[in-house]
Amino acid sequence: MFSDNDISAYSGKRRPGYERLLKAPSGGVVDVVLCWHTDRLHRQPIELETYIQLCNTRTPVPVRTYAVKGGEVDLATPEGMLKAGLLGQIARYESQHKADPVRRAQEQMAASGKWPGGRRPFGWHKPDDAWVIEPTEGEAVADAFAGALAGKSLGSLVTGLNEAGILTTAGKQWGYAQLRQMLLRPRNAGLAEWKGEILATPSEFPALVSEDVWRAVCSILADPSRRRSQSNKAVHLLAGIARCHCGEPVRSATGSGRNRENYKVYRCPAKGTGHVGKRIEFVDGMVDAWAAGWRDAARVNDARRAVAPDMAAEIAKLETEAAGLRRRLDDFAIQAVEGEITPGQMRTMTEHARRKIAAHESKMAELRLSAERPVWSGDGVPPAATRAAMAEWLALPLDDRRDWMRHNLEVTLLPHGKGSTKVFNPATVRIWPKGYDPAKLATPERRRSYREWIESLPAQVAS
Repeated sequence: MFSDNDISAYSGKRRPGYERLLKAPSGGVVDVVLCWHTDRLHRQPIELETYIQLCNTRTPVPVRTYAVKGGEVDLATPEGMLKAGLLGQIARYESQHKADPVRRAQEQMAASGKWPGGRRPFGWHKPDDAWVIEPTEGEAVADAFAGALAGKSLGSLVTGLNEAGILTTAGKQWGYAQLRQMLLRPRNAGLAEWKGEILATPSEFPALVSEDVWRAVCSILADPSRRRSQSNKAVHLLAGIARCHCGEPVRSATGSGRNRENYKVYRCPAKGTGHVGKRIEFVDGMVDAWAAGWRDAARVNDARRAVAPDMAAEIAKLETEAAGLRRRLDDFAIQAVEGEITPGQMRTMTEHARRKIAAHESKMAELRLSAERPVWSGDGVPPAATRAAMAEWLALPLDDRRDWMRHNLEVTLLPHGKGSTKVFNPATVRIWPKGYDPAKLATPERRRSYREWIESLPAQVAS
């Protein structure tokens, strides 16, 4: 017996039972087909023609068709074929006629910012008559946006959600496609949309992130360079984070020595002479020692004089907003080059975004100063990384280490200078804490302290 329960012939979905049925009559397997109504069997004229032909190929007795609502339909006679065709056309007309008011109602609801219905969207719930932010889910959405802006892969964000036990509203674990679809929703920013178009009316859902952050993440997810795989795993600590002395972010590449042995390097993508290319293993070893020491020291400082939780949350929110605005500045430039906006529009949007970035940075500085948080020491030199601090740092997932680097340190790769390029010179890797003034190393004592720390690196890494 072949059966397709709860699958409409009008829906266009695959009907496995019906497909097997079409292969069966000519083989003598099927004698009778029973359906609730003929419109449950087929609603497309081409389907009916195929069905009639297959039913009548069985000799000497054709396959007989019975409908619970309508009785036998004799497809071996012209009258029976006409009846089946008319019934199918009438059913198709009724379905489309009923669908039009539903479609119009949904469009009207969307135009007024209302939810057209369906499964509860992740991030909100409706305890009474209005949608409100569900605290745990709303925080998870905001964290996912912050992670995407910080360069985390969707794969690592999916892993984080699932490890935290945060499920979708269907009660299932997150996947790459589900998270991407969730991040692209306009309602995250309090925007209403209909068939991909943003409407002027705001959504009835309170915003989880700002429009700038939402648009910045949409731009990141639309970047073709991210679509290499669904995991999009980062491979090297500083690729896209460290910069050449010319200002360009370095990329990972493959180098080759005289003995034809291949090795990985951080290389500036800019053309011409004077740009850097340094072996990844040497640069990462130095940066790991610096980061482990500073991360350990910052944690001790936090324990001594912690920022109030609400203040820390405000700083994190402002950092996310500023990152989203910086991403939009890049988008404006691309849109101008592609002719999507005029130079005048670009100037206006750029000035507006820069004013907002400046305001966010000013507010963050004010919050940090008011908290009197001693993050970095005066001479810009981190304490030596202990064995435990180094082990803890290296045990972190690579995405987490990259995220910490991106938010806390600025790494610049300098030209090699004098001497053999076969010998790595740690002094050509300049590491500054975010917001640190390099002029503080102007005194001979501080330069000596910095140089001594650089020279102690091999011992720190080896220990």
